[in-house]
Amino acid sequence: MENEKKFAFLKKRRTAFAFVLWLLAMTLLVALFIAKKDEVKQNLEDARVFNKNPPIEAQTPPAPVIASTKDTALFPSATENEIAETAESSEEIPANSADNTELVNASLCFVATANDSEGTLAIVERAIPKSDSPMMAALNAVIAGTTESEAAAGCQSLIPEGTELLGATVQDGVAILDFNDAFEFNNFGFQGTLLQLMQIVYTATAFPTVNSVQILINGEKREYLGSEGVFIGVPLTRESFEE
Repeated sequence: MENEKKFAFLKKRRTAFAFVLWLLAMTLLVALFIAKKDEVKQNLEDARVFNKNPPIEAQTPPAPVIASTKDTALFPSATENEIAETAESSEEIPANSADNTELVNASLCFVATANDSEGTLAIVERAIPKSDSPMMAALNAVIAGTTESEAAAGCQSLIPEGTELLGATVQDGVAILDFNDAFEFNNFGFQGTLLQLMQIVYTATAFPTVNSVQILINGEKREYLGSEGVFIGVPLTRESFEE
């Protein structure tokens, strides 16, 4: 009996000693953690644990890409090969990160008036919202006019203010484009009317399914456009503007 009591006493003593050792070890660990707290926090910050979404630097939008053009007759324009190459090189680009709008590159035709010339047709590559009617989207972008960067690069539109594209269909390679009556009146006379038509025809025929363009005004076919009497009684092609 006395031996059992002695054994129990020794067992309790060992347990108490082990507890004291464990307590000392935990105290030492806590002391080490406190001493190294700042260093650990700095390491975590360096690993971006506390900053999972670092600020994104603002990017400057690229300047417009304007295709080189070549003078042709009274109204200089790009050659067919230059425009065809520009249209074929258009590729879909990633979605806009700001509003998730999917964008595609389009070949838009404007007028370059560098060096006080009468006007040269300029092909501008621009990203526009993707649409079920890509030709109509491209034409509406041309009607809306140039961006600030395109204007700064020397481009402008000669399509009359207030012009609206009321409808667009393609039948057997002919794009039938219906405009409101604002499209009829160009303040720049005969030359301005020609360039206005070229903007539309060259933009539409950049699409492989379109060979020519028939202009309608308020759903009606007209023989002539504007006070200068530019003939639009038949579908227009790029060759229609060659002398």
